[in-house]
Amino acid sequence: MLDHKPRSVEEIAATFAALGQPSRLKIVRLLLSAYPKGLPAGEIQRELGIAAPTLSHHLDKLRQVCIVQAEKDRQWIWYSVQSDTLKHLIDFLFEECCTRNRVVNPETLELTDIEAPLSCSDRSD
Repeated sequence: MLDHKPRSVEEIAATFAALGQPSRLKIVRLLLSAYPKGLPAGEIQRELGIAAPTLSHHLDKLRQVCIVQAEKDRQWIWYSVQSDTLKHLIDFLFEECCTRNRVVNPETLELTDIEAPLSCSDRSD
């Protein structure tokens, strides 16, 4: 397993960009459904109907940004999701959550007494 998590904003953006391609997102979702064991490449190909060379390209892109890992088992290559990378992405998104308007105390991550801002569904714009 690779021990690399995206650290800079540029690396995180590249990781999100890899997930921004529909076939790659489908691959990650399928692999999450088989977590933690993963699936062999042939099964991913059959389930998603992606041609072998195209699937290989997508899996390579996902490996480059450490979203999936590959393990050879005799004649098969098994792919699985690196959940720590996905968790790191989610943590990055929520790192500054609600700190600007002090709804959440950044040290304790507890709600403050300040009224919460409107949610997206409550806004009229």
